[in-house]
Amino acid sequence: MFQKTDYYGCFLVVMCAALMGCNKPLEDSVAQQIRKETSAQSGEQAKSLTDVAGRATVPVGETESGLKNTLPQSAQPYIGRYQATISCDDPFVRCKEGTADYVINLLEDGIAHRNLIHSGQISFASNPYHRQDRWSYDMQNHQVILYRSNGVEFFYNIDKDQNLVMDLDKIAHASALNEQYFAEGNPFPQQAYRLLKEKAS
Repeated sequence: MFQKTDYYGCFLVVMCAALMGCNKPLEDSVAQQIRKETSAQSGEQAKSLTDVAGRATVPVGETESGLKNTLPQSAQPYIGRYQATISCDDPFVRCKEGTADYVINLLEDGIAHRNLIHSGQISFASNPYHRQDRWSYDMQNHQVILYRSNGVEFFYNIDKDQNLVMDLDKIAHASALNEQYFAEGNPFPQQAYRLLKEKAS
């Protein structure tokens, strides 16, 4: 009697396993369909959020491939590397003594890189000072505008030699965010520094 019951138990286990095996392709196809629908919905949602949100400020974190040739032809002459040597007496460069080189690289895809180099080393408080921003050319005012990642905008007049000269009044008062940023104690340049454009070799 015990052996017969044991036999039926084994038979039942084998049948259940066989039935579960038959349902496996169905489960896989259902799971695959769910994954497809979820990824399609998230893609549509991301796109619609971007469309709805608009572009109030110039974005910083996009990939370079999506940004190629985004600058108008009028901005092309201002692509390049610009540098000013600033005394450490100015809190803007955040160094203790000597001088610091303030460097801005304006790239053809609209990205701008800012570096502060002091005594051969990059320094910014306890963090390396390298920031990736966006830039554009304002044809009406003949200015380069640097859109910092924190939303603050810096304005640079372009002189006859295509050097960049800080527009201090506009930097201080261009927006409520700019005013708030400097009111909070962030260092403001003590003078309108001229960043010399590096000659192409």
